[in-house]
Amino acid sequence: MPRTPRPIRLSELAAFLEVPLGSEGTVEIAGFASLMEAKRDELVFVRDPSLALMLEASAAEIVLAPHGVDVGHRAVLRSDQPAHDFSRLMEAFAPRWRPVEGIAEGAHVDATAVIDATASVEAGARIGPHCRVGARTVIAANATLVANVEVGDDGWIHSNVVLREDSLVGDRVVLQPGVVIGGDGFGYVPDAAGRPTAMAHRGRVVLEDDVEIGANTTVDRATLDETRIHRGAKIDNHVQIAHNCDIGEDVLIVAQCGLSGGTIVGDRAILMARSCTTGHLRIGAGAFLGANTGVIRDVPDGAKMFGTPAQEERGWHRMVASLKRLPELLKRVRRLERILDAKNPEDD
Repeated sequence: MPRTPRPIRLSELAAFLEVPLGSEGTVEIAGFASLMEAKRDELVFVRDPSLALMLEASAAEIVLAPHGVDVGHRAVLRSDQPAHDFSRLMEAFAPRWRPVEGIAEGAHVDATAVIDATASVEAGARIGPHCRVGARTVIAANATLVANVEVGDDGWIHSNVVLREDSLVGDRVVLQPGVVIGGDGFGYVPDAAGRPTAMAHRGRVVLEDDVEIGANTTVDRATLDETRIHRGAKIDNHVQIAHNCDIGEDVLIVAQCGLSGGTIVGDRAILMARSCTTGHLRIGAGAFLGANTGVIRDVPDGAKMFGTPAQEERGWHRMVASLKRLPELLKRVRRLERILDAKNPEDD
């Protein structure tokens, strides 16, 4: 469980969150924990009254909870967004380990690269010609910036990430281990003999501010122009974003999704696990794709789509309900066939 470097008074937490506090300000926490694993002096949170029984069974004596949730005898901080505020408190008062500033011995940095003095470059990292790394950004062990790559401030490029040439990465971007940005897309054209030949890819990838990308996800460079992930988009592990895609602001893309080339995803759309698209179509702003949805045509703004091929939510529910009745309907059809055969025997 994350422990604080020193005891923290509840009054200090309340001041950080800018929330009111009663007479419990001198109560101190020593860390943060889940309901079931907490010690008496660790802060826990509950989202809603449905967790009351778990809270009652918890050893925790200090809780972050919404207004109206009964916490019994416990010291309490009230919050309208307890999960978010709990995360904010951990970031502020139990910060994660980070490497020391500067370029570590064993890092490979080209003489033409520009690295901010407050950045951290770990041993084994490789930073190629004409790259730039911003303030307080971490380039972890064995990460590679190939050439002409720019990474903004306060980012974290984890181990074994590859940023291919010309990639542009904004501020506060997090790339988890194994992410590949700017690999050539899967584009082939027939040569004179009809054999598939790789199409030249000379575009780039742009990741705007506050983008986060999960482990082993790939974002391909554009054939020409750019593949762009807009501000605040969050992409899970094992996702494939093909060449020339355009992913809108605050989009959520869950694990194992695959977007073919030229797919446009509108702002705040949500793509659940294993959703996929054919190329050169648009998923509207605020749209929702259920798990395993296969999209073959444009999706309107705000639409909720399910199934393969994708269909509107109400129609999909009707279809699923009908599928459940198929065994019964087949039995009825067979009975009717037997009745008809008995009434109309075939002539010899």
